[in-house]
Amino acid sequence: MDDEEVEPVMMKITCHTVGCPVAEETFTEPMCPNASPPTFRAVCGQCGQTVTDLVPA
Repeated sequence: MDDEEVEPVMMKITCHTVGCPVAEETFTEPMCPNASPPTFRAVCGQCGQTVTDLVPA
């Protein structure tokens, strides 16, 4: 078992869901990579849809 602590990566996250109150707004957040692909995963906190537009900040 690997107990090594992983450093968070700053990512730009943009929801593109039509009708979402924060659609097309970009937020920068620290994210820790997942052990399995996709490496980074996010869900919009406003509409609950999976966000696929994640890029390093």
